[in-house]
Amino acid sequence: MISAIILASGYSRRMGRNKLLLKYRGKSLVEHTIDTILQCSFLEAILVAREEEIINIGNRNSIKVIKNENAFKGISESIKLGVSESGETEGYMFFTGDQPFLDMDTVKKLAYTFKEDSDCIIIPRFKGKRGSPVIFPWIFKEDFLNLEGDVGGKIVINKNLDRVKYVEVQDDMRLFDVDTNESYEYILQLEEKSEYV
Repeated sequence: MISAIILASGYSRRMGRNKLLLKYRGKSLVEHTIDTILQCSFLEAILVAREEEIINIGNRNSIKVIKNENAFKGISESIKLGVSESGETEGYMFFTGDQPFLDMDTVKKLAYTFKEDSDCIIIPRFKGKRGSPVIFPWIFKEDFLNLEGDVGGKIVINKNLDRVKYVEVQDDMRLFDVDTNESYEYILQLEEKSEYV
């Protein structure tokens, strides 16, 4: 079984507001991620957050919530908290919380691929572009616990390229993330036109 870890401690500096609380189809972006995770079979779901509003969302959904008191140090702090609070797991699946179109089928496809090849790092990809969520085997636990600063899983991936296995995603929107105000305006336009569910 895999532990699902939602990294929700960022500052969204490019947007000037917490993007995970932005609404899409009546729910915050982070709620869409939580909903998708709860539809899948994980060992546990862990939300690492710093803002009370996001912490409250996690508590309302009855998932494990960890407050990140050192978010200012960078993403490594979120990763270390999530990994250190995980139980005995076969792997860690890291979610960013800003992908409203990530669906259960995509998550399950990634998890199934990991089950078939549990020594590999599983990365979704569309036409050569890598995305999230990514699954790492438990053997990388110490690598994650030794991360410092604003450094994430990419450094572990780059050191272990021989272990990487890509899963091709048929629809690029499944990996679409809301990183800028422009990308948020784009999904709001889709919502208005009901072009994408």
